[in-house]
Amino acid sequence: MTDKKASNFERIGYIKNLPINADINNYENITVKNKEGESIKLYRKIVEEKQFDDTTNFSSSWDVFNALL
Repeated sequence: MTDKKASNFERIGYIKNLPINADINNYENITVKNKEGESIKLYRKIVEEKQFDDTTNFSSSWDVFNALL
């Protein structure tokens, strides 16, 4: 893997080494090969998406309000 390719992966959030005391289950990993055929493992923290409940969906609430008028 050339330095240019490594910086592309790093740009999207991959790191070569896990932080100290990091939980491996909180990271996804990929394995890439460089031009010499060596495998390099890269890690990226798993981001959980925020889940919204129906109270945050104002348009749905507004429709219900108007239906009750």
